[in-house]
Amino acid sequence: MPRSAATPETITQAEQVRLIGAAIGRDVRWEDVPPQAIRPMLVEAFGDAAFADAALAGWASMVETPEQVTDEVAAILGRPARTFAQWAADHAADFA
Repeated sequence: MPRSAATPETITQAEQVRLIGAAIGRDVRWEDVPPQAIRPMLVEAFGDAAFADAALAGWASMVETPEQVTDEVAAILGRPARTFAQWAADHAADFA
């Protein structure tokens, strides 16, 4: 059941990718990358193996359990947040 615009939306990363695909009119999909394939690059970029490991663990935990949403947008802007689908449609040109 779709959520109303007044309800903060929690969706998985795979669903975010699907919605971006719908916005740009292409079939795109989420693909998991094994942590060991990306870890060396992150260690080099971050300069800290422990930080890279923590980042990888955090990102892995969000694949099926999205970050908790809040009502902060509504509180700050005085209106409900856009849905992810609305955001993707508004930014479709950025993905083309």
